[in-house]
Amino acid sequence: MNSSHASTAPSSAIDSACRAFSVPQRIQASSLERALLSQAQHSTFPYADGDISVWNMGLGPRVLLVHGWDSRGSHLAAFVEPLLRAGFAVTLFDLPAHGDSGGSLSSPVHAGRALAALAEHLGPIHGVIAHSLGSAASLWAFDHGLRVNASVHLCGPSSLSPMLQLQALGHGLTAEEQREFSTWVEQHIGIPPAEMDLPALKHGLRHPALIMHDPTDRVVPFAASADLHRHWADSELVELEGLGHRRILTDPQVISRSCALLSGTHKAGDQA
Repeated sequence: MNSSHASTAPSSAIDSACRAFSVPQRIQASSLERALLSQAQHSTFPYADGDISVWNMGLGPRVLLVHGWDSRGSHLAAFVEPLLRAGFAVTLFDLPAHGDSGGSLSSPVHAGRALAALAEHLGPIHGVIAHSLGSAASLWAFDHGLRVNASVHLCGPSSLSPMLQLQALGHGLTAEEQREFSTWVEQHIGIPPAEMDLPALKHGLRHPALIMHDPTDRVVPFAASADLHRHWADSELVELEGLGHRRILTDPQVISRSCALLSGTHKAGDQA
């Protein structure tokens, strides 16, 4: 089995699992999101996995907003105006194979590499606000050289191995199929899955972090954020019930807490 299987109609449980892991659904922006994007400076960042669509707004220390799987940058639109009022420059972008960006295949590692490359292109990054897959991508980028003053993690997976186990169970894979699936994932992402687990990523967890998650999240288990908090000395874990996996992106308390962390680390004069 190779990556080409992910681009064809699944013919078995294992093909379905591979496709679910590597082929995101491309979501169109709503009319309200398009209105916001029309006010931003749009550019395209050339990237091997597919050119990345980028939208920049404001002046000041830069905050990158990183979306999740089956999503797009504009889904974090509710954070933009509060961040601009707080004096930050804001960058939205669509990960490869998502939104308006190119490419057809993705993964947490693909997303992490794209994030790291874009951050290097943009220059110093003050902070990151990341949701779901975007949080996992950020952890990879932090471990591979991306330095920020603070980051916010919303309903994100923290280690790849538990994600793969849940996906295998969800697709009803046998023990033999699970081993084949794991082998395929390693070929697809180019590294052993264990290298995307927290024990391997902990060296990037050097800055203050705010972790927020709904304990009743049905997409990403709350245990992922609890585990991230345990591995991250300078982190705060906030349980927010009733927001689910996606409503957390528009909750006023979440946005206010995120801006407060980023503003506090900026005023403290920390350097990335």
